[in-house]
Amino acid sequence: MVIEAVDFYGLSPDDIVKYLPGKDCGGCGCVDCLAFAKALSEGTVKTDRCPEMALKMKESLGGPLSIKLEIREADYSMKVIPETLIEINSPTADSPVIVTGNSTVTHYVLKLIFRNAPDISLWIVPTDTKGFTIDHAASMHLMTPATVMKGLATSGIAGKVNMRTIILPGLCEGIERQVEKVTKWKTVVGPRSGFELPAYLTLGNYKE
Repeated sequence: MVIEAVDFYGLSPDDIVKYLPGKDCGGCGCVDCLAFAKALSEGTVKTDRCPEMALKMKESLGGPLSIKLEIREADYSMKVIPETLIEINSPTADSPVIVTGNSTVTHYVLKLIFRNAPDISLWIVPTDTKGFTIDHAASMHLMTPATVMKGLATSGIAGKVNMRTIILPGLCEGIERQVEKVTKWKTVVGPRSGFELPAYLTLGNYKE
């Protein structure tokens, strides 16, 4: 039996450059922001080399970029988490709500990411993806408007937040309109990589 490593969709230069100041000032020692993004993705520089980036964004990008891991599917044997709602870094009623699957691998990695970005708080609503990670769940169409609606109802998240907005994994793009229609929650498509989430949430465009 071939045991495949989980694809975590690490941050590419194109992912990273969206969160850089875009001034191409050269203060980091690179010719422009794209070159700096490439160096960050390769691990040859750190975000603190940028003199123009806000501290919170430096931490939101730098923390996830520092994580190096490899997990194989067999390590967790398709286990599912028991929780119906997960609190990350003491969320409040104004914290964002992320919808994802129920794989233990997914949640192990998300918790690790936000342990490295401790200033970002959020709620995570798991949906029933049969223990598959999001890359497989998306290709198998296991995340649906019905499973999202059930996850929201089971979690009780509606009674904990002020803003009725949910963020779907970028790999599940295409179901957002149906999800919004069924759940009556504003539905936004987030990044493909969980490692991008802290920077994405720091930027705050999902609120628009």
